[in-house]
Amino acid sequence: MRCLSRPLRFVGAVALIVSFAAPVSAADPAFLSDVAPVLVSRCVSCHGGVKARGAYKLDTFDNLLNPGSSDAKPVVPGKPEESALYQRLIAPDPKERMPPGDDSLSADEIAAVKRWIAAGGTFDGADRAVALKGILPPRKHPTPPEKYPAAAPVFALAVSPDGKELAASGVNEVTVWDAANGKLLRRLPRLPARIHALAYTADGKHLLVGGGTAGEYGEVALVDAKTGARVRVFGTFDDIVLAVAFSADGKLVAAGSADRTARGFHFADGKEAWRASLHSDWITGVAFSPDGKWVATSSKDRTVKVLEAGTGKLFTTFNGHRRQYAPHVGQLEVYAVAFDSAGTALSVGGGAAIRAWEPIKTQDENGSAADMEERFKKAGHTRYLEFPAGKPVFALALGDGHTFSAGGDGLLREHDIASGKLVREYPKHNDWIFAVATHSGAGRVATGGFDGTVRVWDTKTGNAITSFVAAPGFAK
Repeated sequence: MRCLSRPLRFVGAVALIVSFAAPVSAADPAFLSDVAPVLVSRCVSCHGGVKARGAYKLDTFDNLLNPGSSDAKPVVPGKPEESALYQRLIAPDPKERMPPGDDSLSADEIAAVKRWIAAGGTFDGADRAVALKGILPPRKHPTPPEKYPAAAPVFALAVSPDGKELAASGVNEVTVWDAANGKLLRRLPRLPARIHALAYTADGKHLLVGGGTAGEYGEVALVDAKTGARVRVFGTFDDIVLAVAFSADGKLVAAGSADRTARGFHFADGKEAWRASLHSDWITGVAFSPDGKWVATSSKDRTVKVLEAGTGKLFTTFNGHRRQYAPHVGQLEVYAVAFDSAGTALSVGGGAAIRAWEPIKTQDENGSAADMEERFKKAGHTRYLEFPAGKPVFALALGDGHTFSAGGDGLLREHDIASGKLVREYPKHNDWIFAVATHSGAGRVATGGFDGTVRVWDTKTGNAITSFVAAPGFAK
């Protein structure tokens, strides 16, 4: 789950670790796979909006070829040295070189643009007028750093179905660790720069990975849990993917992105089943109900949407995080959502409680404008699993009738869902917690922090099992 301002510190850390740009091949580059991703990631922000710098746009291929206010031809087929696009990339004067006020493109990226123009500057897509951002193929991700010079935040964790292994997000990779002793088992490379969501298939052979690059690219991929090879990319998004989930029968995949869309995919063939654009802000969490009927999506817009899992059609909206009456009033962003085995939805974010509620009762209580005053008099059916007021909660996981939630105060809290009572607070992390994963059979819960620390706990005793920094080769 992507979160507010704190993770912005991560941008600086990753800049020390590895470039986010996709690598290019040594052969004549194709525009869509090798050149367009560079332009989208490094140039479109200044040359794609209504007020494009120099009146030059390159958000579509047609616009790319049209001169800006300088009247210089951006691309002269076969002649890179006469092409303004290439000239501006290699200009010795920092005021003339693109992108301005930022690091130059890498030598490989500039070489790819040069070779593409030299080869004719052709377009290998179907529609030259369509926004490049929407037609790019999945990115080619670079290799992760051999050794991490700094610990990267752990935004996602997943426990293997047998409870023995723990997958953790890294930089352009997923790292897999022994859940009992914290030893690194293997690395799954060439994945999105920043990973915010992980989920194992029921057989443990594959991982669903959601991530991307904040503000420009998102991806949901199925990867081999042993090698990291991408088996399938379900879809690419206009912004980073923050949440993924499997249906209980494994037939559907759902994902939510900071581009405010949620999508459903058929697992068997990877085809998109539906797309929903119902939220007005980042989608921070997705969860299937155990009967496969619903998909719930949480958002920074302070709501949870309940969709029909097969169609993506809106069933109801839970507004319990923006109450103006009854218990726990406030306008509170929602960062995580889950369903327990009985079909009760649980959601959490700002405030001082996890909300427990039922989709059908929520729809009934939403009523209409005609009965608004009557509804305002009622507290509703929502139950509250309370904790001390403080910083927001970013992560939520369930196991054995209990919730495990953690966030900005560095504490992992365990609640009993039926009674709503706090069972245990685990010893505090030194930084914010962004990821929680549980395994009921193994009696374990794991937490991942902004400082890169992963801790594994025994849920029966509350004792620590192991702790490690999920950054291969990093030494404090």
